[in-house]
Amino acid sequence: MPPSSRANHYEKTKITRRGAGINTRMPELPEVETIKEDLRELVAGSEIGRARVLDSSLVEQPSAEEFASRLEGVSITGAWRRAKHLIVELDTGDSLVFQLKIGGQLLLVPPVEEPETALMLVLDLDGDGRLFLRDETGFTRARLLDADELEDRLSSLGPEPFEEEFDAGYLQRVIGSRRAQIKPLLLDQKVVSGIGNIYADEILYDARLHPRRKANTLSEGEWEALHAAIRSNLAAGIEHRGTTVRLYKDVLDRPGAHQNYLRVFEKQGQPCPGCEGEVVREKVSGRPSHFCPACQREDGPGGGGGLESLW
Repeated sequence: MPPSSRANHYEKTKITRRGAGINTRMPELPEVETIKEDLRELVAGSEIGRARVLDSSLVEQPSAEEFASRLEGVSITGAWRRAKHLIVELDTGDSLVFQLKIGGQLLLVPPVEEPETALMLVLDLDGDGRLFLRDETGFTRARLLDADELEDRLSSLGPEPFEEEFDAGYLQRVIGSRRAQIKPLLLDQKVVSGIGNIYADEILYDARLHPRRKANTLSEGEWEALHAAIRSNLAAGIEHRGTTVRLYKDVLDRPGAHQNYLRVFEKQGQPCPGCEGEVVREKVSGRPSHFCPACQREDGPGGGGGLESLW
């Protein structure tokens, strides 16, 4: 095995052995949105001189060889986001679609110092720039799709939290009659796009909803509070350029700042900032979940209304 491959294998093994729960910290809507904006500012307009796939497991569609050859000599015209998908537009009409999963990092060299481990892809850009994709977990996946393939790929996703379709009554109309727990419904990308475990915990805390509350037990006022909490928490995450709990970095290798504003996520054992209770950590539908049992009562409303925003 070549030295670089051994290093990448070691990094993946090291991360895998850290234990269960790492998948609760993957990039969510605000993190992917931040990276998208960085690419628009720093990379759009660049031409890809060469594409080097260093880990063939990265490429899900087409083959790794075709993936690399179709990227060479094309220009990056823009970038956008759909749910947790990062979509890089190319002048050929194709789209380079990344799912950064747990630990995917896109790093622009220069100004970032060249990374040496856990490398999956290098795009050599004109002007001596290079865009590195590294992932210590090795779970990032990429596809090179034409317009029809991209539309098919994204067709099952629910609405974006900031678009007009996602109004105050949307969730009640779509899932209000369901007996399922509210947290896994928020994590269902077919219901609403872009929410993951970190922001779900913060959203439910803000709305004072227990993660195990059944959707069909929520009042109209609680649905309205949940809608407002989704938008305010995701907007704050974007404003703070994402949440860095473990691995997330932006294109210039900078951590986000929203971790400094979290109220309950990974705050188990600490005082609740909204009452005299204590934040707990429990599994909800298999996902580690953080909440205040006093503010977020499982049997119904707790504390009488939403929490005052800390942002």
